[in-house]
Amino acid sequence: MNLIQPIWLRYGLFYGLSSILLSLFIYYGYSTGLGMQFWIGMAIMILFLVFAGKAQKKENNDVLTYGEALKTTFLTGFTGTVISVLFTIIWINLVDPSLVEKMTEMAMEGARSMMEMFNMPEDQMAAAMEKAEEESLNAFTPLKQLLSIFQASIFTIIIAAIISIFLKKEEDINKIDINSLGNPS
Repeated sequence: MNLIQPIWLRYGLFYGLSSILLSLFIYYGYSTGLGMQFWIGMAIMILFLVFAGKAQKKENNDVLTYGEALKTTFLTGFTGTVISVLFTIIWINLVDPSLVEKMTEMAMEGARSMMEMFNMPEDQMAAAMEKAEEESLNAFTPLKQLLSIFQASIFTIIIAAIISIFLKKEEDINKIDINSLGNPS
């Protein structure tokens, strides 16, 4: 018996904690590029959405409608995102305000490498970098972070909808459960 019910809440908590640990590892341990951070985060999210959907299916005797799969996977992703964002807000504002500079640096490095990849002229790159730095510094205010939850929700619902297609399993209407028929008198 699991103490945390419903399933989406349990896996959402696991997803949120995993996202926090990944972030702390990247910020203070092994720094990766934003692209790599995105793909690792995406893999973790997909993993927990699939685990939650499979657990829900198992709880429902191997039956999971598309709607139930979507609800479970989306709420798992949404819960994890909220936990991760709230942790980031607290961490940046109360524990380590210097992290904003490090995150801005990481964003700037990513933006520069992308612009160089597309052979952007130096003068345009300098102007774009200046604007990107200003926007990046402002992106870590508590209000902007809270708004990022809603932006992430749109992304999460799309991923959850795709995953739910593969997780759904309708009940076989041709299968007769003899135990539910009742005894003839």
